[in-house]
Amino acid sequence: NGHGVPRPTNNGEIWVFNKNYTQYIPLSLYDLDAWLGSPAIYVFDCNNAGLVVKWFQQFAAQKEAELLAQNPGQLPQAKAIDEVILLAACDQNESLPLNPEFPADVFTACLTTPIRMALHWYCSRSIIKGVDPEKIDKIRGRLSERRTPLGELNWIFTAITDTIAWNCLEPELFQKLFRQDLLVASLMRNFLLAERILRSSNCTPICSPKLPPTYQHPLWNAWDMVADCCLSQIDELISSPEEEIQFNTFFSDQLKAFEVWLEFGEQATNPPEQLPIVLQILLSKTHRLQALQLLSRFLDLGSWAVNQTLSVGIFPYVLKLLQCPSPELQEPLVCIWAKILALDKSCQMDLIKENGQVYFLSVLSSATSAEQRSLAAFVLTVIMSDCQHGKTA
Repeated sequence: NGHGVPRPTNNGEIWVFNKNYTQYIPLSLYDLDAWLGSPAIYVFDCNNAGLVVKWFQQFAAQKEAELLAQNPGQLPQAKAIDEVILLAACDQNESLPLNPEFPADVFTACLTTPIRMALHWYCSRSIIKGVDPEKIDKIRGRLSERRTPLGELNWIFTAITDTIAWNCLEPELFQKLFRQDLLVASLMRNFLLAERILRSSNCTPICSPKLPPTYQHPLWNAWDMVADCCLSQIDELISSPEEEIQFNTFFSDQLKAFEVWLEFGEQATNPPEQLPIVLQILLSKTHRLQALQLLSRFLDLGSWAVNQTLSVGIFPYVLKLLQCPSPELQEPLVCIWAKILALDKSCQMDLIKENGQVYFLSVLSSATSAEQRSLAAFVLTVIMSDCQHGKTA
């Protein structure tokens, strides 16, 4: 867990156990990088962990210089360090926090068990008294089952951290860390939590590539409210049957906030911060129709709105919904697809692979609204435009 491990050396070495686990021996970061190569993710949960990141980056620059010296006429390629993610628990002059209420490896606990760690941390700071912290570990359900208490908490946490990242990071960096790989995205969401918790203990977690500070983002207040609600009914979340649990109103509240933005914030220079949350709501049968209708209204604002929606990752959500038989979803779904394809027809092949043309042919033959038939015909036209596979599908 990092406690008791000697400080990283000034020669760019970290300390690891020998084969018999009897003593620490130094290991050069230069060698470690050479052995593992890229892409790779490193997690350094130890005192002065920022020093490890500093040396790692220096060695990476040294290797780039050596390669250029060996091949002076060769065009520069993508840097290997760009394919490596470094996560460190604290800065180079900081030590890990010691708190008997939390695990010794707070940073690792945040990365691997974020819901448990977030609730334990909030419980220690909450005005709600008399909550047994051990009960937090007994909340029923599974992280992957959204209709269970634990699954719903994880779902809300994912939506909030995703939204914080989308609002704070540059679009290119957001796509790289939060959209290209599910495991990396999960780890980076958990890192945002680690930053918030460790900052409260005067530690500064380090990430390479560098991230802007997110620990004071206003949406953390929304998570605190969810945690507050959870702790206030902790006994029911442990013992009551699932049907007796009154699920949190977080998603309906965020939909209402998005609706208010559409009503009064159309002239705002920044997009609505709830946009990634609205995409998460598409996973809920209860709120799906309202979310699609509001998204359709948002896309009516123009190409910038379509670009923002695509950047946040709407495509896989609305592609999957083409397999949904619910007739009430047809109108907003067709409108959304027409607006997406009017701006970007590069997703023709993805639609064909999922037999999306079948959905729009069905709309074309069965819709009673002339507008719906026109939009479906437009989508089919774009699918076939300059695309042989689309014409023969």
